[in-house]
Amino acid sequence: MASIDSSPAAVAAPRRAGGTGLVVAYVMAFFALYVALLTPVMSTLALRVSVLSTPEGRAGDLALVTGVGAFFAFVANPLAGALSDRTTSRLGMRRPWLLWGVLLGSVGITIIAFAPNIAVVVVGWAIAQTAFNGTQAALQALLPDQVDALLRARVSGWLGIAQNLAPLAGIGIAAWLTAQGTGSVWLLLLPTFLAIAGVVALVAVLRDRHLDPADVEPFHLGRFLAGFWVSPRKHPDFGWAFAGRFLLLFGFALYNSYQVYFLQDRFGMDEPTALGWQLRLMVLQAAVLLLAGSAGGALSDRTGRRKVFVIVSTILAGAGLLVFAFAGAPAHLYLGAALFGAGLGAYFAVDLALVTDVLPNRETEAAKNMGVFNIANALPQSLAPALAPTLLAVGSGGTGSGNYTALFLVGAVVAVVGAVSTMFIKGAR
Repeated sequence: MASIDSSPAAVAAPRRAGGTGLVVAYVMAFFALYVALLTPVMSTLALRVSVLSTPEGRAGDLALVTGVGAFFAFVANPLAGALSDRTTSRLGMRRPWLLWGVLLGSVGITIIAFAPNIAVVVVGWAIAQTAFNGTQAALQALLPDQVDALLRARVSGWLGIAQNLAPLAGIGIAAWLTAQGTGSVWLLLLPTFLAIAGVVALVAVLRDRHLDPADVEPFHLGRFLAGFWVSPRKHPDFGWAFAGRFLLLFGFALYNSYQVYFLQDRFGMDEPTALGWQLRLMVLQAAVLLLAGSAGGALSDRTGRRKVFVIVSTILAGAGLLVFAFAGAPAHLYLGAALFGAGLGAYFAVDLALVTDVLPNRETEAAKNMGVFNIANALPQSLAPALAPTLLAVGSGGTGSGNYTALFLVGAVVAVVGAVSTMFIKGAR
């Protein structure tokens, strides 16, 4: 059991730069965790809800499931990060959170796999989001902990590539299992096995930071809770980076959660056909993302510039959403996937490096403040599904075939506004 002191101002623990082996294990664990976390968001959760719901009610039920889960992610990520910064376990500061999170998250996914109704799915997804976000907070803290500043954009790019290849792997597994006629249980469980293997491998090679209990200040609840507020007046660059990430991922979430239903409703596809098309689009998106992410990270490290890559990438992602909004045939979706992949690849190549550059108190509160920043990941997953049924209902007449044009148009506009907010960051080029 990890020993935790939740003081708001733990002193800096010595930091060591990890070698190539650690970086490889880090990227693979990141990939494996996101296979388990994003595959349900993009496809298998929607399929499970369809089994337990009705065509007319499934959009609202999916919004309920993802919205509740995102709320728990919203709370868990910064909380786990803050506790990780103050963990004095013999295993280190990050290892306990990596391990408990991935194991408990797998329990939540198992609950979903065997759920008899939507209410149990809600419970399972809340557990999974809470636990996986505990692991995510510890994982992202490893970037400032273990990676030299001169390599952060490149490693950030590889992490972004891993994060965006993860749902491709998950959807590929789902499409293959569906074609084999395998039950939906394995569509959910196999990705969790991969996550456990990846995180355990990282823990095995990680030379973790250790915090001496004598160096931790006494716990004060008020100061601890106040520590989660990062003032945008004192740290405006962090605030603008937060706003840019939030707005882009809000637009992304409007598309992401309803992708399967979009293919089924707009183009009349059955479940196996929709999964097949989703896989094709993800392959193209991943290929473009890989090129954009690799090039973007290397160029950012070479030039020392971050903002221009974030701005251009966000506009590209918004253009991809516009293509999805007006697509009249499945073939049109290839262009949208290519633009979307280019945008996400270039964005995630430098975004974490940009945030690390402007992170307040990075020596003493890296995980906590990265956790606060990750609210920009979790909150859109809650707000976007809550808004989506309203947008889908515009002009649909309650037929169950939603207005995806309105949904994706709003997503595109929000993403572009996110690009504008990044221009106000002064502490990074």
